[in-house]
Amino acid sequence: MKFSLVHLSGCHRGETQYFDRTWLTLGEDAKNDVPFPSDDQGPVAPLHAQIFEEHCELHVRNLAAGAPTLVNHQPIDEIVLRDNDLIRLGPQGPKLRIRIRPEEYAACKLVREIMQDARDIAAESDLGRGGRVGSFVAQLAYDLRRHATRTARFVIVTVFVGLCGVIGTLGYYAYVTRQAYERQQTLLSKTLESARQWQATLEHATAAERARVAEQLTAHEVEVRRLLALLDEQRSAGASPQDVQALTRRLQTLEAEQTRAESLIKRYGPAVCLLYGTYGFLEQGAADDGTPAVLLDYMGTGFLVEPSGQLVTNRHLMEPWSMDKQSAEMIATGRQPKLVTLLAHCPGQTTPLTVSVVRASDQVDLAIGQLSPPPTGIPTIPLMRPSAQPAAGEPVMVLGYPTGVEGLLARMDDAVAIGLIQQARNDLGLLVRLIAREGRIWPLAMQGHIADVVPNRILYDAQTTGGGSGSPVFDRRGTLIAIHSATMTRFGAVSFGVPVERVRDLLPTRRSVPSSPPDS
Repeated sequence: MKFSLVHLSGCHRGETQYFDRTWLTLGEDAKNDVPFPSDDQGPVAPLHAQIFEEHCELHVRNLAAGAPTLVNHQPIDEIVLRDNDLIRLGPQGPKLRIRIRPEEYAACKLVREIMQDARDIAAESDLGRGGRVGSFVAQLAYDLRRHATRTARFVIVTVFVGLCGVIGTLGYYAYVTRQAYERQQTLLSKTLESARQWQATLEHATAAERARVAEQLTAHEVEVRRLLALLDEQRSAGASPQDVQALTRRLQTLEAEQTRAESLIKRYGPAVCLLYGTYGFLEQGAADDGTPAVLLDYMGTGFLVEPSGQLVTNRHLMEPWSMDKQSAEMIATGRQPKLVTLLAHCPGQTTPLTVSVVRASDQVDLAIGQLSPPPTGIPTIPLMRPSAQPAAGEPVMVLGYPTGVEGLLARMDDAVAIGLIQQARNDLGLLVRLIAREGRIWPLAMQGHIADVVPNRILYDAQTTGGGSGSPVFDRRGTLIAIHSATMTRFGAVSFGVPVERVRDLLPTRRSVPSSPPDS
């Protein structure tokens, strides 16, 4: 009968022997048909077992008295063998697989047999997982070379190459995924750090603005108390009526300024809106409806002049790139500026209104916008020509949002302000919306005096900073005289505004600006 023995372990590990005979012996003695030297992994008797044919069946018989022969892990004296049975010579001895084919035997293995033998031979290895994989591949290559048909070789090589391709693809995908994950983690870490810095900066700026406002209020109270004490002192000392009247006028002026500010805020405050916008630059040749890769945000002030939703502000708020040196450099390279968002948050309104550009002046820093949808129930600031030309020394008042959100947060409790900052998570637009939902949008009043009047400009010392651009400037009668444009910090924080008469040139209907009634 034709059969083969596949050595899974022992000194012949990995070999396949083919036989066409009726019997053979196995043992340590070199005279056996299949000898196993004494230095093998386990004790093998000199004549350990015999494989023989009887009645057209293949048997195995144990011939060693002190060392058992195992078939499929069970000790036997004699048993009929079946195809793929496992034979072991002793509990720790060499292991073999027998293959029996009643058909004409070909000295070639089937594909499944090659894979099975390579797996079992690797499993019997004492090496670790990596060593067993190497043993499997080595045995697979050996059987392909010695015992496989061309078809089997082609099938296994194809499967192996395909498997390597899949493993390689999965490995590459895992590598790319890992790299992307690490980049995302790095970006997230940078974003979180930026958010922490932004939050810390905003909290610091809010605290500074709160301190500045408190300092101004304290200074005003101190000055009032000083004048009252000086007035009492002069009366007690018998000062002249002229000196007493001068002090009384100064005191009345301070009190009138405070009263006038409160009256003006109450009357026109709801018409003064906080503007929040974003813009960026499209690459040269990009479609007009595209979105810039990087968005820049900014804040300012605008005020309603018509119930239909017309709003007056600065040109540099409608076109934030128009007066910026870095933006000019970007435009010079061929990039196209684009205003992405411009929203108006009006006092008492929890939902922002969209601002569209109606017209921007080419000569002065003025622009007209249109709110959509048109607001309802909000008063407007009349565009009246002052009854008298502004003159140096006259008091002025500016209503707006200097320092932007910092000024708004400064008027809140610390816990509320910090809570809103944390909710915003480094998103200025979201922070403004949260402040609006809290009903905390309301302009600040800055008082000062006119320093000078020149063509197309009125200079004054009312303190205002970024965010105050586009604020209405009123005279002591409460008449709009200018639109705040900029502050020159290099010259002692002198601010200047565009005279209200220049708004007429931008009005769509070019209607005339009426005069305010003369001061009585």
